[in-house]
Amino acid sequence: MADDLDALLSEQRRYYDQRAGEYDEAYTRTRAHDRGPDGNAEWRREMERLTVAFDAVPLAGDVLELAAGTGTWTARIAGRASSLTVIDASAAMLDANRDRLGALAASVDYRVADLFVWEPEREWDACVFGFFLCKVPDSRVDGWLRVVASAVRAGGAVCCVDKTATVEPDIETEERVLNDGRRFRIIDHPRPPGRVAELFETAGFDVRVETFGPRFCLARGIRA
Repeated sequence: MADDLDALLSEQRRYYDQRAGEYDEAYTRTRAHDRGPDGNAEWRREMERLTVAFDAVPLAGDVLELAAGTGTWTARIAGRASSLTVIDASAAMLDANRDRLGALAASVDYRVADLFVWEPEREWDACVFGFFLCKVPDSRVDGWLRVVASAVRAGGAVCCVDKTATVEPDIETEERVLNDGRRFRIIDHPRPPGRVAELFETAGFDVRVETFGPRFCLARGIRA
C-alpha cells in the first residue's frame, strides 16, 4: 500500500510539473476551466473575497511558502516579507513563479524539493501554502502538518488557502487530463472546515477556518 501511494504521489508530481505552462488557466477561467459567463463571474467573486481575506493575514518577517506553484500567492506575499523562502517540487512551476514576480524574484530564495520528504532546517516567522492540503492523502496529512509545525516558530503565523467541502469525499483520487490529452492520477481531497481545523489543532496550531462560497476556505492562525 505504501509503495502504491508513493507511486501515486510521484505521478502527481509529474502532473503538476507538466501542467506548469497551463496551470494559470484555472485562475483565468479559460479552456477546461471556462464555466461560461455566469459561472466564471461567480468563481471570480468568491476568489476576490478569498484574496481580500488572505491579504489581511499578518504575514511578516521571515516567511516560508510551500507548494508555491506559479506564484499567484507568492506575488501577494513578496512585498510584505523581510525574507521569503519558496519551495515547490516542480522546477517548471518555480520558473513561472520567477517570471510572475519579475524583479522581486531576485530577493526570493527558491528551492526545488519533494514536500512529502522535505524536512525544515530552521524555523520561520510564518508559513503559507495554497491549494496543497487537498493534495495530501489522509494517511499522511497528520505527519505532514507536524513537519509544517516544526518549520514555524512558537507564536508564528500559518495561512492555508484550500478547497473546501461540506462532507469528506468517498475517494481521494481522481484523474486529471492535460490540454494535450495526457492523463494522470492525483490526490484530490478537499476537507470540511471542521476537519481542517481539527488537523491543524492536532499538529499544534490554533487556527480559524473561514469559507468563501462552496469552493474555497482559508485557515489562519498561529503555532501554539
